[in-house]
Amino acid sequence: MDFDSIMNGYDSKLFDVLAQSSNRTFFFASNMKDNTARWSKGAVEYFGLKSEILYPADLEWLNLIHPDDKAAYLKDFEDMANHISAYHDVEYRIRNAEGEYVWVNCKGYMTYDDEGRMDFFAGFVTNMGVRNKIDPVTGLWTLQEFRKDTEDMLYNNKSGAAVMIGLNNFKRINDERGYTYGDKTLYAIAHKMLEVRSPETRVYRMDGSDFALLIENGTCEDAEREIEKLQQAFASLDQFHLDFHAGAVLFPQDGKYIDQIMSNMLVALENAKSVRKKGVSLYTEEMHLKKTRLLRLRDAMRESVKNNFEGFSIVMQPIIDSKTGKGTSCETLLRWSDERFPGIGPMEFVPILEDTAFIIPVGKWIIDQVLRDLRDWDDRGENPIEKVHVNVSYIQLHDDELVDYTVSKLKEYQIAPERLVLELTESCRIGRIDELTERLQKFKDQGISIALDDFGTGYSSLAVLKDIPTDIVKLDHTMIKSVVGTDKERKLIEFIIAFCNNVGIIVCAEGVENTTIMGIVNEAGAGLLQGYYFDKPLRVEDFYNKYVKL
Repeated sequence: MDFDSIMNGYDSKLFDVLAQSSNRTFFFASNMKDNTARWSKGAVEYFGLKSEILYPADLEWLNLIHPDDKAAYLKDFEDMANHISAYHDVEYRIRNAEGEYVWVNCKGYMTYDDEGRMDFFAGFVTNMGVRNKIDPVTGLWTLQEFRKDTEDMLYNNKSGAAVMIGLNNFKRINDERGYTYGDKTLYAIAHKMLEVRSPETRVYRMDGSDFALLIENGTCEDAEREIEKLQQAFASLDQFHLDFHAGAVLFPQDGKYIDQIMSNMLVALENAKSVRKKGVSLYTEEMHLKKTRLLRLRDAMRESVKNNFEGFSIVMQPIIDSKTGKGTSCETLLRWSDERFPGIGPMEFVPILEDTAFIIPVGKWIIDQVLRDLRDWDDRGENPIEKVHVNVSYIQLHDDELVDYTVSKLKEYQIAPERLVLELTESCRIGRIDELTERLQKFKDQGISIALDDFGTGYSSLAVLKDIPTDIVKLDHTMIKSVVGTDKERKLIEFIIAFCNNVGIIVCAEGVENTTIMGIVNEAGAGLLQGYYFDKPLRVEDFYNKYVKL
């Protein structure tokens, strides 16, 4: 069979030109009556075809198509044979010369003879690669496929449940063990998910360390059941020490369009993380309103930072020397006001500053304000305030300019470095201890003191004291309140204080609210006391008048 008979009078020169126009697009022309086809040379090489001329045309090509995709391919030809459509447009997986299945998009047009029989068929196959549909790390369907499948359900008026799953602290695995180990972890997780999911549930790898489930006709109960199975499955992956949060959306009631569903899934996932919900968090309109408020807050705080920190202020709470009963130091706390958000407190706006990294410029502004005030107090006369405490977060410590900035401000205001104490907040103890220690040591080398805040919660323990260069430990207020409870709780506080005193670490008892607590922690040996029993956080001028002015 020669090419002219296949082309059936069509210009073979045109075919040759088109065949050389792209290395990702492969052209074909078929004589349907003779079941013979010509393929471009690129197709012969890429798919490992026997030659440019194939006979019988359909059999060799069909043998290369993935078994799961053959039905869709043949159905499209059946439609053309029945004159339902003359156009061919199908996506399927096909094996290339390397034995690897890749996704292709096959397009063509069918002509018919006078009796309505299929006559001549021509078109092209575009190589979509392995990445578009299948994630190369996990082997799961990709984000693009999730969008396509969800859109298909919406188009066909089907209901369902879409669940977004976010792994917690996965970045730590990549940082500590490397990306190769991280990819192995994702692969193990993906296949565990495939192992336990229900038959009607599809699993997808989304961006980064996020996964998704799509349950056709799924309900809230179905989503909860799938998440419960995954939680049990994750427990068996002991070597990875991972857990996750999940947010779900029911559609079409909570999402009539794919972008709306995607957005609401993320809102539900963020809610699950913020409230630390163990099961699945189902999207509600209230979550949407909360998210909208959060976005407005971010925009407002961005404006404040941009407008020379307008709306920000600091307050100071005295720290009392337990031996003299006098306020010899203070903790500086951040406040922010905006008439659009009346009554907003640091528990709401500080996490936003950390999430957006606005905490970096704001943190520098705090240091400048505190040292400026300390210089002003010194200039007004004898100043009893020996030290000022400033909170710093994990985000701030990753700012390579912070050490030099702080040192330059100490020199500018002529403040001795030992009068500045940096308090590590809870978030500082997330991540690698050796990295944290290295960054803190740079401050210590400049003579700046370090305090470990919220001790007794989260990741903190006596073990970290041997690694972190700590001068002061601040016992969390929840631990201090417990000293009026059982003897066991009181003895634990006494043990911690005694241990710190023995290794030269000063202990500050936070949350001192009454004389009973003050007496107990005093007797136990706490060197510093802080709490509402002495005073609440005060405006700078009020603090000056009460604790600085003689």
